[in-house]
Amino acid sequence: LHQLLIGISLFNKDNSKSMITCMDPDAPRRQKKSIHSDDLKDDNDLCKRIFTEVRCGKFKDAVSLCISAGQAWRGALLQGWVLLHYLPREDPNSPLEIMGNPSRDLWKWCVIGIASNVAENVHYRATIGILSGYLPSTLPACQGNWEDLLWAHLKVQIEARVDKFLHEHHATVDANTTPPDVLEMLQSELQVEELSLQQVFSAVKSLMDGKIESYYQTCQRYIMLGHIRAIMQDSMQWLDSAEERFIRFLAHLILVLRQMGKDPLHDIGDKILEKYVTQQIDSLPDGAVDCPELIAYYTSTVPVERQIVLYAELMDHIHKSEYREGVVKAGLSAGVDVSASARVAIKKAITDIQQGYGNLDLTFTQTTAVEKDKTLIAKVISSLEWLSLISNQLEEALWLSNAMIR
Repeated sequence: LHQLLIGISLFNKDNSKSMITCMDPDAPRRQKKSIHSDDLKDDNDLCKRIFTEVRCGKFKDAVSLCISAGQAWRGALLQGWVLLHYLPREDPNSPLEIMGNPSRDLWKWCVIGIASNVAENVHYRATIGILSGYLPSTLPACQGNWEDLLWAHLKVQIEARVDKFLHEHHATVDANTTPPDVLEMLQSELQVEELSLQQVFSAVKSLMDGKIESYYQTCQRYIMLGHIRAIMQDSMQWLDSAEERFIRFLAHLILVLRQMGKDPLHDIGDKILEKYVTQQIDSLPDGAVDCPELIAYYTSTVPVERQIVLYAELMDHIHKSEYREGVVKAGLSAGVDVSASARVAIKKAITDIQQGYGNLDLTFTQTTAVEKDKTLIAKVISSLEWLSLISNQLEEALWLSNAMIR
């Protein structure tokens, strides 16, 4: 409006002639003129935001966004996608409240024309296209993103199957309002080939311009196809090269699959969980642990013999006394054999001295290594504290301390 008001000046005559002179949404197309550059940018941002809301499954939020931006007409256009349906009612005697578009097929035929117009905003075309089941207008907005492309293909496949069901059963539906000529026009404009899930993934791969799937995407594809065994087999190749957060993802995926009774290769799942527990222990600050309950829980998910070894590694790592009682309680609560783990940790401390220095008496004659010897011996002595924290292991602790003295 400001541009139109100042358009009579000498410096703005050319710009004024190229701009629309009406404010309705169809003015640019009807007058074959452009809108102001600032308005164009705002419109592009709005269309992108609307597409994002639809992409996130927030259709109602997308409509509300249109209304709040002063473009209720655009929100009304989006609502043409809603199927004709009855709202549930608490009182069976109350009148039915009907929602949705009784002329949905006609709406689709109309909006496909908008979605096919390359002069329209790319995200607006994508939004209209995905709602009407017209895939070609949606693909440019996906920009080679694997998740977006997969979503677009599946959304269109679902839309096509819903329409096919409704059209095949329209004779038995009292609310059918699509005239035969409209249905014929729609079918001539919108023809979607039904694809299997495997074919959908192949189509997505062909649009990725040679980009390789990430580990997460490969897992998602296997899960959707029901190839759980393939996940387990590939996991063995990923363990050494994958980043820590992906190992965390795999560990939780294994736990979910086990809850569902779908863990075909149990030994591989155990190795993944062991890797995750070891990763947690290695990432702890020196001598301390803030949340031992987490490590104890994940430790309890592996076989018993490995539980003992892994929890002994945790104990060997914790040398600050104020954290040890919490480690013992967490292990007992999770069902870990803490007593056996403590004995393993103590024996490891003793073995470290024996392997590193052999005869301790000879070692003490070497003045250059005295401080290191003291550290190792102090570690062995402090390791006995683990047994002292377990009520039924006091005799074992006394026996091991006497053995050390001898």
